[in-house]
Amino acid sequence: MRFKHLIATALALAGILFSGVALAEKSEERVVKEAIALFRAYGVMHPKVARNSVRRCFYSARWRWGSIPEGYSRKFFGIRALAGLAAENPSGFYEVMKIFDPEGLQPDALCTEEEDKEKLEEWREVFENKTKSLDKREIEDSPYSPYFVRIEYTFPVFDTRFRKAAFIENVVVRQFRRWPDGRVTPLPLELTHTVVIFEKRNDVWREIERGILGQT
Repeated sequence: MRFKHLIATALALAGILFSGVALAEKSEERVVKEAIALFRAYGVMHPKVARNSVRRCFYSARWRWGSIPEGYSRKFFGIRALAGLAAENPSGFYEVMKIFDPEGLQPDALCTEEEDKEKLEEWREVFENKTKSLDKREIEDSPYSPYFVRIEYTFPVFDTRFRKAAFIENVVVRQFRRWPDGRVTPLPLELTHTVVIFEKRNDVWREIERGILGQT
């Protein structure tokens, strides 16, 4: 009897364990599904809108760390703590590529910081030599280069019912200047740090508010 009891207990514990694993996997799938829908509603790499049109290294391949400011957390999520909401810095199941480009249509649009630096240096050399860049933008006979933009996002924060969501968008704009003596130097960075709030209405994510947190 004791042996049967031990077997039954072991089976019960195994059932609880696998049930927990299944629930965790289901929860991860829901988060991924909602994150994809959220960013596509925002216009990030939507395959019907931006197919093959996103410039190389336009987006960061890694999530930026950041938290939703306290005021927005209180207003939209009912958080009364003295700190804002912060999503984890996820990887693997939640990596940027799987959220922004699950179909694998535009892998070159996403770059690491190291790859971005290489691309920026390449762009500087193209401007200095007055040749065409690899992304086919013409180099005009101007003292100023075209803008080189890179956008980073935090992983979104969701409420428990997936009715509200928020993330931070960080836009970095770089530009070069060509001087009369032929030297090419970078201009000061232009930065915009924005919080974006979404709400789901009729099963569709819609932007309801945004706020500039910092700008140069």
